[in-house]
Amino acid sequence: MLHINDILDSDFDWDGIEITEEEFDELSTELLIDYLKKHNPKERQMLALCWNFDNSKEVIRWIVDQPDTDKGTILLLYWYMAPGFYKKFADREECEKEAFWALEDYDIIQTIEKNYLSGFYGNQKYAFDPANDEYSDHYDWTSEYEKEEAKVKIPKELFLALEGERIENPQWEEGIPTEISDIMDKLCDVCEE
Repeated sequence: MLHINDILDSDFDWDGIEITEEEFDELSTELLIDYLKKHNPKERQMLALCWNFDNSKEVIRWIVDQPDTDKGTILLLYWYMAPGFYKKFADREECEKEAFWALEDYDIIQTIEKNYLSGFYGNQKYAFDPANDEYSDHYDWTSEYEKEEAKVKIPKELFLALEGERIENPQWEEGIPTEISDIMDKLCDVCEE
């Protein structure tokens, strides 16, 4: 099994290397988290702006679990994860029973709500308005929330716009930072199909 230190070594010999899809998932997740650990919260904001939510949820979970992640980044992630969908479940048990495939996202959304409301995220530099998302052609994410259908309500604090800096979307393909995209490409090349 390859390790993160192997693939980060610029002299690593990729010839003859083959990995399974499971190993690819593990290594690519580790690679992204390693990158984020070595950078500041700005890179988390940049990743959130272009993240493919079909990618590993462990990366999003890691971002959500960091108290220095910016509140603007968290609010953006929250609404990009379509929280209204998960409010049709009364609780985790009902989500597991009716849509087990959605449980990981359900848990992340619950964690964001708990952390956001408790003041866990101490920094707020980046702007985000869920009802007028400048990053998505002024889209109103809150319009997707069907309050009357919800068994559990989205907390009102998560509807409030945050003022602050707006950064340019880095256009990282699939949310993969350019700095590590070559390594990610090599992992793809050696992954068994």
